[in-house]
Amino acid sequence: MNRPITFGIIGSGWRAEMYLKLAELLPQQFQVSGALIRNPAKYGQLIAKHMLTVYRSVEQLAAESDFVVLAVSKSAAASLLMELAAVNIPVLAETPTASTPAEYELLRSLALSSPRIQVAEQYPLLPHHQARTAYIRTGELGQVGHVQVSVAHGYHGISLIRKWLSVTGTACEITARRVELPIMDFSYRGRAAEETLKTEQQDIAIMVFPSGQSAVLDFTRSQYFSPLRSNRVLIRGSHGEIRDNAIIRRIGPEETEYLDIIRVQSGQEGSLDSLGLCELRAGQRRLFRNPFAAAPLSDEEIGIGQALLHMADYVNTGVSSYALADALTDVRLAFAVDEAIASGSTVTVGEELEAEE
Repeated sequence: MNRPITFGIIGSGWRAEMYLKLAELLPQQFQVSGALIRNPAKYGQLIAKHMLTVYRSVEQLAAESDFVVLAVSKSAAASLLMELAAVNIPVLAETPTASTPAEYELLRSLALSSPRIQVAEQYPLLPHHQARTAYIRTGELGQVGHVQVSVAHGYHGISLIRKWLSVTGTACEITARRVELPIMDFSYRGRAAEETLKTEQQDIAIMVFPSGQSAVLDFTRSQYFSPLRSNRVLIRGSHGEIRDNAIIRRIGPEETEYLDIIRVQSGQEGSLDSLGLCELRAGQRRLFRNPFAAAPLSDEEIGIGQALLHMADYVNTGVSSYALADALTDVRLAFAVDEAIASGSTVTVGEELEAEE
């Protein structure tokens, strides 16, 4: 790399801080040109902490950047995306791109005009999910016909489903239910846990696509913060399956292979390096190599850093990784899951994003 990727930030919340942290930990790869903050006086501590240059207009910020990262509240994102598209500025937008059906319709028209907008959907970019995707692409599972995803809510989980099934478009039939179950309270983002039994909601959706492929989206939000709720993944192909980090596949009429996806970490036992992820392997095959192994990052931070690398590739080559239209497809299907839960009936979604092309 000849020089660091230079990006500007629009926003000042906790998500924007994650991008600032990446630039500080990986200065050889990322550099922040500055930020556009509506109320600089309110965020003086943030500006001082990261020594940010504050710009008054997005045009000024973009002039000093390879692209800008839009990391604002859900309620502000859609209108700002429209403004940025109008001046043709390359944007990496945080999720969700649309938080209401009305915003979806607004951005749907924009997506059809092919704006220079990519979306930082980090879940398919988390290391273990990248490793699962890489194994699917070897072809050793055969034809993947069904996945079960219990790792993230709504559009995040759906992005994984479509990735692993190689499904494009919004066409789908969805049946869904919401159930309630008890769980002990647990601390979250600084809030102390209470010694009480709480009630949580679990959403379960069955999705069937025109190809005949199917998926189960199963999630309760306690999975984001409580050690009492673990994540689960099942990817079924004609020749085998991935269950979490276990791989089973047929290698002959009477022979089956069993592999595990393992993490290779630095900074353990006698290693003097910082604690960090080096790679993920299954047997002799490397499925994921961490491009940020020099820094002690969480898997979430690795995914966000990967989104920045993909955005830089898009700016330089025009090759899209996860465009606005992709994000809106996942959002539209998430709305359909909510509709199926509310109605108690099967919801059928057509090819909405392709209808006006």
